[in-house]
Amino acid sequence: MTIFCFTSTGNSLYVAKKIADKTGGKVLPMNTDSAICNDDIIGFVYPVYFWEPPRIVDRFIRDLQITNKDIYLFAVGTYGGAAPGVNGRINKLLKDKGLKLNYGSYVKLVDNYIPMYKPKDSEKLQQNAEEKIKAIAQAVAAKENNRINPGTFLNKISFKGMPGEDSDKYFNVNDKCNGCGICQKICPVKNIIMEDERPVFLHKCEHCLGCLQNCPALALNWKEKTKDKERFRKDGITLNELISFNQGE
Repeated sequence: MTIFCFTSTGNSLYVAKKIADKTGGKVLPMNTDSAICNDDIIGFVYPVYFWEPPRIVDRFIRDLQITNKDIYLFAVGTYGGAAPGVNGRINKLLKDKGLKLNYGSYVKLVDNYIPMYKPKDSEKLQQNAEEKIKAIAQAVAAKENNRINPGTFLNKISFKGMPGEDSDKYFNVNDKCNGCGICQKICPVKNIIMEDERPVFLHKCEHCLGCLQNCPALALNWKEKTKDKERFRKDGITLNELISFNQGE
C-alpha cells in the first residue's frame, strides 16, 4: 500500500502516517514528479482548501501513472471547518483516468488557516480524530466501498476565493528574519529561494502557508492578517520530519 500525502502543517501527514502504521503502508509526498505506482492499494491524504482539494493534488492525480485496473483507491481529506463533497473532486479526477474512488472519508482536525482563524485544539477534537482514523484504517484494510458524494456548485464558488499562485506577493518579511532558510526547506513546491539570507518567492505558491506557520522567528506574515497570530504545527510531527517529507528525503 502507498499513501500519497500533501502537507504543510502536519495535519495530513499525521493522518497518513497513522493509517500507514495500522495497515502496513508507506507514505510518500505528492510533490513526486511523474509518479508511477501500481500497488494493490493507493490512498490520497490531503488538506481541504476552500471546500476543494489543493491545486497540487489535482495536478498530482492527473499525472500519476496507474496501470493496475484492479486497484483499490481511497482518499481522506483533513479539514477544520467544512468538507462537503470534496472527495467528489478526487473521484472525478480518477474517473478521467478510467478508475474510481472506492472509499472516501474525512478527519476533522485543528483549523489552522490563520489569515481567518485562530488555531484551537482540544482533547475532544483529538480523541474524535483518533477514533475516525482508526475506523478509516479498518475500512481500508478490509477494502470497503462507500458512496462518494459529488461536489456541488458551492464547492466551485468557495474555491474561487482561494488565493492564486501569485498570492505569495502578499508575504512580507520583518526584521526578525535570521536567514535560517527553513521556509525554503519546508516549501512542498520549491517556491522559495534564499537571496542575501532573505526569502524570495517564485509565484508558484500553493498558499499552504507552511513557510509562515513553521518560521521559528515568526518573521513571515501574509498581508497584515497573520500579524501576532499564533502559528500551528500538528502535535506529533516535528519540524525536521516535515522538512524531510516535503524535501522527499
